[in-house]
Amino acid sequence: MALAQSSVTVFGVVDVGITSAKAGGNRLNALNSSQGKTSLIGFRGKEDLGGGNQAEFWLEGGLNPDAGTGGSSGSLGFERRSTIGLSNNAWGEIRLGRDYTPSYNIFTAFGGPDTTTGVQANLFQTIRQTAYNAASQSGTVDRTRISNSVGYFLPRNLGGVYGQFSVSFGDENPSGTAASKARRYIGGNLGYRSGPLNVGIGYGKMEGTRAVTAPSAIAATSDLEDLTLGASYKFSSFEINGGYNSLKWKPVGGATSGKVDGFYLGATIPVGQGSFRLKYATAEFSGNATALTRSGGKADKYSVGYVYNLSKRTSLYGGVAHVSNKNGASVGLIGGPAGVANASSTGVDLGISHSF
Repeated sequence: MALAQSSVTVFGVVDVGITSAKAGGNRLNALNSSQGKTSLIGFRGKEDLGGGNQAEFWLEGGLNPDAGTGGSSGSLGFERRSTIGLSNNAWGEIRLGRDYTPSYNIFTAFGGPDTTTGVQANLFQTIRQTAYNAASQSGTVDRTRISNSVGYFLPRNLGGVYGQFSVSFGDENPSGTAASKARRYIGGNLGYRSGPLNVGIGYGKMEGTRAVTAPSAIAATSDLEDLTLGASYKFSSFEINGGYNSLKWKPVGGATSGKVDGFYLGATIPVGQGSFRLKYATAEFSGNATALTRSGGKADKYSVGYVYNLSKRTSLYGGVAHVSNKNGASVGLIGGPAGVANASSTGVDLGISHSF
């Protein structure tokens, strides 16, 4: 038996920002959590088992410091990630529990600075949150995370090649029931990193709930597919990134399938004691897109922001973003009012973030 001391680390982020945003004729001024970085608290640890093997765990939950609550439901849990596993430099890592999907890991790697937070978030992050609504964090349906999953990660010494494969047992209903395959998931990603260059592709598919026959929009009742690919390159003084994303849904009750796809570009430019963040994205909808827009809708988003580092852990940030909606599209901004069909959305963030 290996006789070794395990180590546990407490980590987290506290982030609060002031948001002023307008969608059509509706304006919202609010104090929001996670407008610069995602507010969270977590515990991670590992134990050396000898022979190059390690046991590892990770428990991470969301925080809402603007209201003093935790998680998406208002109570503190570990819905962001809760995994335990074994790893070895020779054969890789196996994880069990609730974890990020392979396609989402590619999306966040190439989605640009502030990919998932604030008015500057990647356009496809805003679409995901709007379309999946509160279910995006509950575990019922999500392209971000999967519960009851088994994941395998390639070893880190493959000359720059990296990858992940994940499956989920879904809702774990017994065979013979109408929802026996509900939320089962399978997906993977593959990438290559060498010096300043990083490229990757990811795909995932989740099955809907067969017991429900009349879904109204993108919901737990739809089969979901998520395809992402991207690349980034670090120059001597700045970094550029770009990618493509396709989200498909097929209501299990026989309603028309829907799709949204498009691309995004971004850049991070160091200036002074911080950096400018620039982003552009465009998305088009087709088929049954009633959760956001009618078929043929189109949305374009531009954003610019600046992060000023007071220290390695504390920063001030500000940004402005604009979404243009056409042909029935109704995409808004994270932290702002709901989007209005054919009307633009504009917003500003100012806030402070501290990591520990």
